Amino acid sequence: MTTVGFRTLGCKVNQQETGALAAGFNAAGFVEVPFSEHADVYVINSCVVTGEAERKSLSLARRQKMRHNESIVVLAGCFPQVALDKAVQAGVDLLVGSNDKAKIVQLVTERLQGKSNAATLVTPWSGDTPFAVIADGFSSSRVRATLKVQDGCDQYCAYCIIPYARGRERSLAPRLAVEQACSLVAQGFREVVLSGIHLGAYGRDLVPATSLASLIGELSAIEGLQRIRLGSIEPNDVDQALVRQFSENPKLCAHVHMPLQSGSNGVLQRMTRRYTAEEYVGLVHRLREANPNIGITTDVMVGFPGESSAEFEETLALVSQVGFSRLHVFRYSRRDGTPAATMPNQVAAAVKTKRAALLQDLSLVEALKFNQGLIGKQVEVLVEFAGDHECSGYTSSYVKAHLPLSMGAVGDIVSARVVSATPEGVQAAGVSGAEQNIQ
Repeated sequence: MTTVGFRTLGCKVNQQETGALAAGFNAAGFVEVPFSEHADVYVINSCVVTGEAERKSLSLARRQKMRHNESIVVLAGCFPQVALDKAVQAGVDLLVGSNDKAKIVQLVTERLQGKSNAATLVTPWSGDTPFAVIADGFSSSRVRATLKVQDGCDQYCAYCIIPYARGRERSLAPRLAVEQACSLVAQGFREVVLSGIHLGAYGRDLVPATSLASLIGELSAIEGLQRIRLGSIEPNDVDQALVRQFSENPKLCAHVHMPLQSGSNGVLQRMTRRYTAEEYVGLVHRLREANPNIGITTDVMVGFPGESSAEFEETLALVSQVGFSRLHVFRYSRRDGTPAATMPNQVAAAVKTKRAALLQDLSLVEALKFNQGLIGKQVEVLVEFAGDHECSGYTSSYVKAHLPLSMGAVGDIVSARVVSATPEGVQAAGVSGAEQNIQ
């Protein structure tokens, strides 16, 4: 029995790709074990979006090889793709870039069989790089599955290394996306999360061209698929057709993660973001008109080069105005090779830390407000965890809900009424004192 363990750092796309890799290894006869246990093979799916993510990837790979010198340790993904000179310092057995993840099972198998001693496979991106399907299956113990339908990014925001790590924009054909979604439903998944590096660009590269809204419509026809949730989507990609889906499609979850990055037009312009603060607020209004229950989560970056105190105050004001249900706060991290790395007026680390703390405090206030707004309302919860005394899962608007254990088993979608709230989630009970299981 040959065993393999996985560790994922970074985004939902990485998480999906790890699930696909696990399915590929399983099909090849490997047995998956926890990363913390001994394994014959370890695969680390790395991230490089920030300096801290790069440091964690390097540290984890180096530590795992030192602890398990006899095992094959693979460091894969964005880190070796854009920083191979640093990745080699991990001293692992195999370095595989993000363009070659689909070949990892074969590379490891050949290594174990003594057919190859290859140590590095990092293929540069090209204009004709196709969308790669790592495996047809998806390995996960969860009831929500991530379906990667798009990869790459052509936006080249001033701070972002991801276009260099992931290549040009490319999409999975709608027919194949439907086939994969049907397979996930057959595996027992009730909710599918659509993911991509630039998800809103889905379908633009295909012939004939299509759109994310159109794909959602096709997926909604799949029998047994109860929920469709969107991963992160850029504000400038939310068109009227997508807004209409939030209004008219009962399978589309009432939640969108829409990165703001800054509430200051000056900062947005220096970032080369493709919208203004006013346009962002207008889009929020349109989404809430389409679905008043929608939860809007976001990313905000502090300390971008040149960010003044006044510009940061603009961000605080806009965050308070919008009423996000959850806020992810990031401190700007200088990435070599991006325009922002050489910009003047780099913000001091202490200033970034202070601003991040202020925004994180505000995020708790806003989360509590949103969650309190659910009190007394009926919500549908996909049960994902069951403990000794209660179960929990997520509402359509992506709020964590805690329920009495008797209300449902893992994988059920149950109807409940919210009775109390904290910044972290809500407590819910049965509707009209009766359990109601939605099949």
